[in-house]
Amino acid sequence: MNSSELRTKVLQEIQSVPDEQLIELLELIHTFRLRSEAAHTSSQIIMKFAGCWRELSNDTYTEFLDDISQRRQQAFQQRQNR
Repeated sequence: MNSSELRTKVLQEIQSVPDEQLIELLELIHTFRLRSEAAHTSSQIIMKFAGCWRELSNDTYTEFLDDISQRRQQAFQQRQNR
């Protein structure tokens, strides 16, 4: 089913909703839209950093990877000691 058909079905369902429940339906639809926009905005913010590793020197990048590896080892050792 394509998006046009889905929209038609959604609109048909909305037409059958009693008037006294339209406010609840509007709030539900609004919530879905806000969540979608928030997810899209979050991914845009994250993608601003895509490729930034290219600008690091090899020494800095190697130091960074070593630091991450060391921190992960420490974190997992703490979990095993529980």
